[in-house]
Amino acid sequence: MILNRRRFLGTAAAGAALLSSPMALGQKRPRVVIVGGGAGGATAARYIAKDSKGAIEVILIEPSRTYYTCFFSNLAIGGFQPMSNLAHSYGKLASEYSVTVVHDWASAVDREKKEVRLAGGDAISYDRLVLSPGIDFIKDSIEGWDVTAQTKMPHAYKAGTQTQLLKAQIEAMPEGGTFAMVAPPNPYRCPPGPYERISMVAHVLKQRNPTAKILILDPKEKFSKQGLFMEGWETHYPGMVDWLTDEFTGGVQRVDPNTMEVVMEDETVKADVVNVIPPMQAGSIAQQAGLTNEKLVPDRSGNTAKPDG
Repeated sequence: MILNRRRFLGTAAAGAALLSSPMALGQKRPRVVIVGGGAGGATAARYIAKDSKGAIEVILIEPSRTYYTCFFSNLAIGGFQPMSNLAHSYGKLASEYSVTVVHDWASAVDREKKEVRLAGGDAISYDRLVLSPGIDFIKDSIEGWDVTAQTKMPHAYKAGTQTQLLKAQIEAMPEGGTFAMVAPPNPYRCPPGPYERISMVAHVLKQRNPTAKILILDPKEKFSKQGLFMEGWETHYPGMVDWLTDEFTGGVQRVDPNTMEVVMEDETVKADVVNVIPPMQAGSIAQQAGLTNEKLVPDRSGNTAKPDG
């Protein structure tokens, strides 16, 4: 079934009516708990609270007090949007829609007890549960890189401080320097995203550092909207962007954040900025709750393994 916005809102309204029916759940006001305050979770919280007109208690669990949208974050890197335009607080959900916002990490879901356990030690019961945790990176999928390396080789695929760090690194590149992106394999969030970013990096470098080079080290043989992107790069940034697939390089074998090197089968690239976008999977809380399938996911070497969790 294709789920568009109208169908989703209609389904949500029907669910709200069922949940708020005294026949369905006695006289108790039912509770919907939503884990994850990104675009998906916050939107669900808003419309469930709004459409039920207070008949449903809505609790949103989100550790961050400010949410930075990933969409438009590439425009912030390119200088077309200030970071402040990406930042959103949760005050309106609480003040206008009476959503209870709990700033804590959801550490586990007990589906039998219908409880979400929090890192702080509390547990919140629910009648219905919505999990919208976003993505996690697949552990150990790129040798030499983990979350402790993100201050040197940022991913910037979760917006906020990572976006600001990558932007600062690009602007500080030496004249004629090299920007290297380690692109993710399929499947990953926002298929055009890495290549939109390359376009914004090229825009900045053309103005500030026109002799710089951009390397895309890509495990994929093709990518979303490839023809449009490559035509745009050749038109606006001729000779600056090189897209290199595993067939050409032999694939990324490992990275070294201390030396800023990317080691491939056939050569080693030393760059001034390395943007590592690792392989992705569903957020760990979804896996812990048993809501992900057993689909095998590729690592950087083309091997497959079950998702962590």
